[in-house]
Amino acid sequence: MQKIIKIIVLGILSSLMMNCTPQDNTKKVEEIHLETSRKSLHYVDQKDTPELVGKKSFYVSSYSNLYHQSGKSKIYFTVVLSLRNTSPTESIYFTKIDYYDSDGNLLKNYLKRNLEIKPLGSAEYIVEFREKVSGAGANFIVEYGAPQELKNKPIIEAVNLGYIGQHGFAFTSSAQEIKQ
Repeated sequence: MQKIIKIIVLGILSSLMMNCTPQDNTKKVEEIHLETSRKSLHYVDQKDTPELVGKKSFYVSSYSNLYHQSGKSKIYFTVVLSLRNTSPTESIYFTKIDYYDSDGNLLKNYLKRNLEIKPLGSAEYIVEFREKVSGAGANFIVEYGAPQELKNKPIIEAVNLGYIGQHGFAFTSSAQEIKQ
C-alpha cells in the first residue's frame, strides 16, 4: 500500500513540478523564504509555555540542492520539514527550528515563539524550490520538549522534492538526535 501511495504522490509531484520554472537566485541570505503550509498553527509565548521536561535536539538533513552528473550542475529541491506529534494524549512544544547552510552558518531562526502541536497534530515548514543559497549540506536543528516525559516520540523528517526534465522524485531524511 505504501509503495502505491509513493508512486501516486510522485506522479502528482511530477505533474506539479513540470509547471515550475527555475529562477535565478537573487535573494540574500536573510531573505530565505521558509513558510508554513498552514496559518492555524498554535504559537505560545515563552512565559505561557509550561515547564518542559525531556528536552531533545535533532539534526535534520535538508537537501535543498545536490550536484548532478559531472558536478558542474545542480538539481534544486523543495524541502518540507515535517513535525508530527504521534501521541494521542500529549501536546509537545517545539522551541527551536533553525536552518543552516553547508558551512554550518545559521541562515534563519524560524521560531520567534514556541510552537505547540496538540495530540496527533502536525506542522510543516517549506523551503521553496527557488532558495539556492543554503547548499548541498543544508540542515535544520529542531528542539522540542513536553510538560511530562513523552510515551510516544514525534516524527521529525524532511521530505525533499525535485525533478530532472519531466521526471519528479522525492525522498525523506530522518532526524538524528544530538546528544548533549
